[in-house]
Order: sequence, then structure tokens, then C-alpha cells
Amino acid sequence: MAKSKIIKEIANKEISLEVAFNRLLIIASDVGNQNLIDWATNELDGYPSQARIPSYRKSGLGQIIYSGINGNFQVTAQPLPTGAVDSDILEKLKNNSFSQDISSIEKFASDDNCNGVGKDLTDLAPIVYHTTEIQCISIYMKYTKETFNKILSIIRTKLLKVLIELDKEFGCLDDLDIDTTGKKLEELNNKLNIIIYEDNSVTIGDSNKLKNNLFQKLGGRK
Repeated sequence: MAKSKIIKEIANKEISLEVAFNRLLIIASDVGNQNLIDWATNELDGYPSQARIPSYRKSGLGQIIYSGINGNFQVTAQPLPTGAVDSDILEKLKNNSFSQDISSIEKFASDDNCNGVGKDLTDLAPIVYHTTEIQCISIYMKYTKETFNKILSIIRTKLLKVLIELDKEFGCLDDLDIDTTGKKLEELNNKLNIIIYEDNSVTIGDSNKLKNNLFQKLGGRK
């Protein structure tokens, strides 16, 4: 059984993921795992524009709503009719992702309206009019809080797996002071990196010698 209180706190949702990642950042520095440090930093600060967004932060297609004139009716914030936008455009819209910091993701997950989250698609108004003769003043793709709760669930699971491995190796993590003397850190760090990137195709840094090990364990090819 895990010895660390932080693991129980995360599992029981007693602390925010922001707090949990701040603690992980300190531990990651002690074990010298740069991938773990980068993961914690990106989740805390948000993913920079040049970073590859993890697959668990991909949003898929949100609900597309519009305001405008449909026939003789003034319409406000109603779902756009099926077929108003062709499938190729919809496929591209599925590639949207969320780069915000973990604190913002947690706020979105608790907001019934997910205010401030979405994508302005008003540029599609001419296409919609050509297809349906609906005159759109605005078109917007919005997301429900379930989208963000799913993201948080995946992140929480990854975080728990990482901390459980650390707990097995070092014992209680709650004082945030890890003694790495005599530990096989390369093997441990390979395990941690696989947990972080198990569902993402990314190139891992040369320093941790993970690339071939990762593909072998996941059943892939070099």
C-alpha cells in the first residue's frame, strides 16, 4: 500500500492538480528526470506555442452554435443544422486542443457554461449561407465541462501512476526530500517516462535513452 499522503489526497480529490504538480516538480528535480520536469512545468504554466500538446488534451469536435436569421426567425445560440458545414471542414475542427494551465482546465471543468472556452467560427458564415441560406451573425464552437473533466481524469491517473512508482522506490514522498543514493534512477525514469507518454507519439530526449525502450514495451517498431 502506498505510504504517501499525497497519493491518497489526489485519489480522493482532496487537493487540486495544481498543488499536486507543484509537489511533483520538486520531486522530479531530485530524481533528475527532465521529461517529468517538463511535463509538470507545462501542466502548471500551460503548453507554449512550440510544444506538442499531449493527445489527452485534444478536444475533438465541440458543439457548434450560431446566432442569425433562419427563414423568418431571429435565432440566438442554437445548434447549427447538420450538413451546414461539409465533412472536410468538420474533420479539421476536430484537431483543436487545449494548451491552458491545469488551474484553468480545473476551472473549466467546474463551470456549467465553460465561459471563455471555445473557437470563433464566424468565418464559416458564407459557407453556411451557401448550403442552407441561414444568415449567421456569429458561429461558435463550445465545449461542455464533461470535456474538461475527461482531460482531468486522464491527467490524475497519470499523476497517480507516477507517484506510486516513486513511492515504491523511495517510500513516503510527503516531506518532498528524496534520497537518491544507491538507486537505479535510469530504470525508474524510463518507467516514469512511459507513463507520461504512453498515449503520445513524441520524441524523447537523447539523455534518458528511452526511445527504443519505449517502443519495445509498447509493442511498436523502432
